[in-house]
Amino acid sequence: MKKKPKTHGLLAYLVFLPAALAGIGLVLSFLACRINPEIIFFPALFGLAFPLLFLAGFLLFLFNLALLRKRCLFFLACLLLNYGNLQNTLQVKGSPEPSPESGKFPGDIKLMTYNVRLFDFYRTADPEEGKIKNEILAFIQEQKPDIICFQEYYESKGKGFDITSVLREAGYRNSTNPELSGRGFLYGNRIYSRFPIIQEGSVADMSRFDAVYADLQIGKDTLRVYNLHLASNRFDKTDQEFVSSISSPLADASHYKKGATRMLKKMKAAVRQRNQQLQNVILHAESLDAPRRQIICGDLNDQAVSYTYSYLERKGFHDAFVEQGQGMGQSYKGLYPSYRIDYILHRGGIHIKYFNTWKVDYSDHRPLSAILNIR
Repeated sequence: MKKKPKTHGLLAYLVFLPAALAGIGLVLSFLACRINPEIIFFPALFGLAFPLLFLAGFLLFLFNLALLRKRCLFFLACLLLNYGNLQNTLQVKGSPEPSPESGKFPGDIKLMTYNVRLFDFYRTADPEEGKIKNEILAFIQEQKPDIICFQEYYESKGKGFDITSVLREAGYRNSTNPELSGRGFLYGNRIYSRFPIIQEGSVADMSRFDAVYADLQIGKDTLRVYNLHLASNRFDKTDQEFVSSISSPLADASHYKKGATRMLKKMKAAVRQRNQQLQNVILHAESLDAPRRQIICGDLNDQAVSYTYSYLERKGFHDAFVEQGQGMGQSYKGLYPSYRIDYILHRGGIHIKYFNTWKVDYSDHRPLSAILNIR
């Protein structure tokens, strides 16, 4: 008897190819958190695509399960392998933070971190108006955090950008690096606090634009807060135009190759710099005179499915978003990445009661806040 010709060979191949790519992509997403991208870089790219890969893997699992195919076990294994990455990306258990008017329980501390993009100083048509600056300061006074960590902070004498006096009137009597530079301006990272600062400075081999820290006296306890702004990919207008042109059928192969190569070089350089910066911070945090209770917060310029994030996890830091967050916690509104790159992490017996990513549009980043209690 003659065998029937395979009429669906091409169709089966077209279905199998994307399924295989999704499965391999999920395996590489798992490896992205465990392989240093300075050694092997390409898994980091699949870490960036993790939300889409996980969704594709989940749909393929359901599809193969409905057809009673053994292939569903492969996709189930890939999904279970990335369960930790899913937890770090999506949360549903958090509850809304109480309003400041409702008051706080004794021992509760509210911390906020915010990349303010220089309070929009260089993007404002009339800097003396300081509209964005005033809106940010009004938002902070409304939320009443006890500790504020600014990234891309800017202050100058005159020109309507006197930040310190406004915050000190609001009760923030203590801050890192309180003096303006000789040129009459201050920029970088800065910490304001209602609690006394018993020690402050920047991490060795890093500038105040990269990392500052403050040891806060809270009752009989000492809490060290690191305020970080790690290296960005430095994508510019040319990169934005390239991304926008990807869907255009008019571009030739050389255009795609040149644009992709340019962006990949920037990403590799930024990864190398972030790794070195984090190693410096952890070395400082693990010095003999460092207090046990520590917080790392700020703009890490990397998403949760990354070697940067998992390195901090391996060093014992816990993510406030994972403990009490909701949704995907998107904190950056720029070209790339479009999801969570700002964090509040802690170790040393700190309990997170609430966490919030505020949907306000004063900067290209959203502010994060957490109400914590030192146990």
